[in-house]
Amino acid sequence: MNITVFASSSPRTPQMYLDVAATLGRLCAEEHITLVNGGGNSGCMGAMTDACLAAGGHVHGIILRKFQEENLGHDQVGQMDIAENMRDRKRLLMDHCDACITLAGGPGTWEEFWEFAVERQIDTHIKPLILINTNGFYDGFIQQTQRAHREGFLYSAPEKLFHIATDPEEALNMLCKI
Repeated sequence: MNITVFASSSPRTPQMYLDVAATLGRLCAEEHITLVNGGGNSGCMGAMTDACLAAGGHVHGIILRKFQEENLGHDQVGQMDIAENMRDRKRLLMDHCDACITLAGGPGTWEEFWEFAVERQIDTHIKPLILINTNGFYDGFIQQTQRAHREGFLYSAPEKLFHIATDPEEALNMLCKI
């Protein structure tokens, strides 16, 4: 199984979120899941990749050429694809996975998450999408999605767009049931 993980790349990411990312990376390796991510060397992305590789796992990075040229790519990733623009990068991240998990992050992470959710809503794919809501980080997203459903802006219930987990263990267990 290949799981794409959207996550922060910021070197300022708080330790609590780095720890969750590292746990997810280690669990992917232990479960023989190929971790697919943006190929970055810092933030949750870097912590997750480091932990996965340290546990003997496989990571497939898909990085924007600009980031690679700025030496922001993880130099230990076994397979690194280079995308010319963000649209192509997101498409490759979606195409190379069986499911997607989203960790804490900023606008880039959010945009990737929402694009994946939109594609689920319009039925262009049915791959599972799980949001790990560490420390209530995504409470605002969840509340806004519930409101959008109540007020008629969603075609289906929020649970049809994405599932919510509190930690990596729960997220991986959900994938076994979806």
